[in-house]
Amino acid sequence: MKKVILIIGGVFVVGGSAFSQDLHFSQYNENPSLLNPALTGSSYVMRASVIYKDQWRSVTVPYKTFGASFDMKFKASSWDKVDPFKTRTFKKSFNRVSGGLAFYSDKAGDGNMGTNLVNLSLATFIKAGDHSSFSLGLQGGVVQKTIDYSKLIFSNQYNGSTGYDQTIPNGEQYGSKSFVYADFAGGLLWNYSREESSIGENNQIKADAGVGVFHINRPKQKFLVGTNEKLFSKYVVHGKLLMGIPHSNVGLAPSIIYQVQGPTKEIIGGLMIKYYLKDDSKYTGYIKRSSIGLGVYYRAKDAVIANILIEMGQYAIGFSYDINTSNLSKVSTLRGGPEIMLRFNSANPYLFQKRY
Repeated sequence: MKKVILIIGGVFVVGGSAFSQDLHFSQYNENPSLLNPALTGSSYVMRASVIYKDQWRSVTVPYKTFGASFDMKFKASSWDKVDPFKTRTFKKSFNRVSGGLAFYSDKAGDGNMGTNLVNLSLATFIKAGDHSSFSLGLQGGVVQKTIDYSKLIFSNQYNGSTGYDQTIPNGEQYGSKSFVYADFAGGLLWNYSREESSIGENNQIKADAGVGVFHINRPKQKFLVGTNEKLFSKYVVHGKLLMGIPHSNVGLAPSIIYQVQGPTKEIIGGLMIKYYLKDDSKYTGYIKRSSIGLGVYYRAKDAVIANILIEMGQYAIGFSYDINTSNLSKVSTLRGGPEIMLRFNSANPYLFQKRY
């Protein structure tokens, strides 16, 4: 019974009758700080995004999750001047350090269980060849959790005749309505990037694979008096690929994640097909490629996720919808919930600059 309030108030994923302890998004590739700290600054010189998810509105009090994140390389350009007096002479360099800041807020269920977190991420990159590198990421954050005990209902508060009676003691020893704790994470990432051999060839290949570990310190959860429950560490294994079909305007982007947290596990995999509308600029990189992407993903034993991603230069908007397929679909009538994402990323200065 003492775990009932955590189940009622927590964010859940129906899969193998398990409940997730962490907030999550269907557009998981757009939230690198929740996937792997080593992803910080791995894709863009600078990236800023916001995301909002509304879930289970058709079943109960909707679960609402909002996130905002920012990450950047500490050195913007991949080219260094050879001599300050020779303004057109450059040498190829390597961005070795990046940092990020993220904020997330979540309200879950009838008990309004709230999670607010702020985390800082730092990643360092090690070159492993002309096209590949490894990165190590560390993350530290502060988390606040809240709950409204007055909105929780327990089975022993039904009197057997007239129904629910809030005046009947529920037998629970509540702790604080709010508590704060520190949280730490780390991760490793392998990255491969081979750009187009020439503009319009569309033969680029980009891939990454990594593992992240969250809640390394296993912080205590203090909703009930006399309990010593700790948050399970979470392990995330992920991978994605972007491969252009040569001499066409089409790119294929499959991806997959596998998460384990205590008795809970989650698997999401799928494919996005991108149609490119415009190429990058040849010399500066300030004109960015535009595309429209359509994707279908599957969260095992839970939902089919339909996703559309529109990238127009440095801006992107993504929309996804969870079509519930689990046993909960009997009451949800397949409606899981919508999710919307907005992203901005800076151009890469001197992207195609050659050594003069």
